[in-house]
Amino acid sequence: MKTYFHRIKQILPWLVAIGIFIYLFNKYPLNKVLISLSYVNLLPFIAFSLAYFFIIYFTDSLVMTYVFKRFAYPVKLKDILLARGVTYLIMIVSYPASQVAFAYYLKRRYKIPILEALGIFMFILFIDLLWIVTLALGGSFFQEHIIAGVDLGHLVLVCALILYLFAFLWIGFWGRWFDKISTKLFTCDFIEKQRKRQIFNIFEKTRFFDYVRVGLMRIPIHFTIIISVYILLLTFNTSIPFTKILGNIPLVFFIGTLPITPGGLGTTNAAMVELLYKYISGPIFEAGLITPQDLIFAATLLWMFTNYLLKGIIGITMLRFASKDLFKATSENEEEKLEKETTPININC
Repeated sequence: MKTYFHRIKQILPWLVAIGIFIYLFNKYPLNKVLISLSYVNLLPFIAFSLAYFFIIYFTDSLVMTYVFKRFAYPVKLKDILLARGVTYLIMIVSYPASQVAFAYYLKRRYKIPILEALGIFMFILFIDLLWIVTLALGGSFFQEHIIAGVDLGHLVLVCALILYLFAFLWIGFWGRWFDKISTKLFTCDFIEKQRKRQIFNIFEKTRFFDYVRVGLMRIPIHFTIIISVYILLLTFNTSIPFTKILGNIPLVFFIGTLPITPGGLGTTNAAMVELLYKYISGPIFEAGLITPQDLIFAATLLWMFTNYLLKGIIGITMLRFASKDLFKATSENEEEKLEKETTPININC
């Protein structure tokens, strides 16, 4: 029965994504999408797509290597690049499954306990989430954002305040900032039992400046994500004021982190259209064949397809250098159990 519900949990986000795309294609017909795609300058688009992909791939792997070494696991960058490349292939289908596969590889290659590896992934994800929410909060002050009657700026503000409070309590808890306030409360048996859970080992070892240092190391990833949309639209001979990109793209990726669809499929496409179409301009709209909404939707589809294609190519290529058995769970039940330990947040660059 548990396996049955686990399968439903895996399939449901894909069904939601399919429903969103059916709605979007009904609103922005396929023929309009194809006309929009005909305007792309292919060579600049391909060149930038490759640059974007490898900047994210290398920076992510470099930071991950640093974090593992910081906590006494002497991993090699080449092995992290290989494992990240292979798990990109799995990430196309399931982000939690890709993290579990990565953890199994590290267990077999470096004897790193699986739950400790997942804890390190959680630590990096936590920092990325703080960046996304902070950037989205900054973007929300540039203009009002109402989508489907929802004040997005207010929603982001509430989420940011909750996350900042949680981050303060979380970092303070593991840093034992509050033990002096109430020794009995913060050192009781239940609390100490949670501190000893293997998946939380990294947070027990982490200090405040570890968050700061790793956060600074992740800046190139988030900066690249923001400017990617600006350059993407330039390859279609259109443009948007860069201030509007700074104000809106973090909000798009904030929406994409919500665990509604796999990797933000559909939700980021819809959000990108709604938040950017008012500001895009270019000579291609003068003929009246397509609208700004058609163009932005088509551009997001092409960008998404290219990103997944590159992940698939890198995954298949890297798999030639490592046995796929290194990434397999020992049993389906154990894989299901470990996937539950991973966060449902989508951060799929």
